[in-house]
Amino acid sequence: MLRSLVRSLETAFQLNRPLNANAGPRLCFRRSLFSQIESHAVPRKSLLTGATTAPGGSETDNEYVPYRPELETGTKASVLVELLRERFRFSDAELKRIMTDDVVYRNYRGRSLALTLDTLHAEGVSRRSLVEYPWIIGQDSKRLELKLQLIKSMDITDINHFVPFLRLTVPRLRKLVSGLNSERSAMPQRNRVYYISDKLEVSPDLVAKYLSKRLFILEMPYEMFEKNLHHMIEYNVSPINILKDLWAFRYTPKAVQLRLERAKRAKKDKIMPWMVRCPEPILQRSLKLSLDELQVLGKFSSVVEYVAHRLGFTVSEAKGIMDRHPQVHTVRVTKIKEVIDYLIDEAQFTRFEVAQVPRVLCHSLKTTKKRIEELKSHGCRPSSLVIICRSKREYDKFLQHWVSHARDPEVVSGL
Repeated sequence: MLRSLVRSLETAFQLNRPLNANAGPRLCFRRSLFSQIESHAVPRKSLLTGATTAPGGSETDNEYVPYRPELETGTKASVLVELLRERFRFSDAELKRIMTDDVVYRNYRGRSLALTLDTLHAEGVSRRSLVEYPWIIGQDSKRLELKLQLIKSMDITDINHFVPFLRLTVPRLRKLVSGLNSERSAMPQRNRVYYISDKLEVSPDLVAKYLSKRLFILEMPYEMFEKNLHHMIEYNVSPINILKDLWAFRYTPKAVQLRLERAKRAKKDKIMPWMVRCPEPILQRSLKLSLDELQVLGKFSSVVEYVAHRLGFTVSEAKGIMDRHPQVHTVRVTKIKEVIDYLIDEAQFTRFEVAQVPRVLCHSLKTTKKRIEELKSHGCRPSSLVIICRSKREYDKFLQHWVSHARDPEVVSGL
């Protein structure tokens, strides 16, 4: 219908113009006519920006439309690496750790992580937090903003203290934050993370690192939580051991105190949280070993002093001997006593021969006895205890070599 109207108007125009007239007026008429028609048409909406654009016009003719990065479908790896370098100045090793994280690797192709980086940077998340928890970068930006707002509602001093909790789902985090805010007036530290940090004298970010894996600590009754923490501090349980083994908090304060008191009476030099939750037979065996060690040590305060006394060296000399094989420092003194008793009293080795090979103090007494008796049965008294500590294959090879050359005095003297 529109075309027929245009053609009739053009025909009327042609009848009134001279025959030799230029074709220009016709084109100008057509252009002006369409411009008038389009000016009365309904405006169109831009599919990308949502801005209204008049037909026949362009977006540059209207107001400025801001760039919307959330419309991107993904981020190239090279672009993401460049953004990380520019904003946080990561080293190559740190960039490799971030880019190989499972969450980042799964999401950077299908999600605009540039917006997430801007959000984290604006909220003050440090480069140290990003290196330790690279999965933050791969989170959805809208959910991340909501989580950050929930955490900031707890009246915190630094967002980096609570970064591990960003891994929780929004409903889970909302429930957790609500519970912590409800007891804000119960303690001057404002929440349990800062409370534990203050009592154990460790940084809040370290506390959050372990508590984010054991959320029951933040949700259990406050009175029970407070008493159990007080008992562990009272019995000198190491702060890092408390954080690494939080399951002990699930027991009643009376049971916790009873177990810790038993460990203290047994003169345990290092009380651990597992002593609270382990089965009774295991606790009894551990306490018995501690009492046996105290009985062996007697007047000596350390294993080094005991070894110095048994081998006839000064404490500094004994420490130097044991330092040549540091594993000796971790061996129970009851085992060291048994090995020294056998080697010196029964096998007739000198104290210098024992000191020459401190590794023998770590070796199984059963295997040591078996090998020395076996060599003795073949007329062999080794010039060094080294062969006693060697692998089964090396020992068997030595024994076969000895037996096959037992009649050759030169070979025997060489061994």
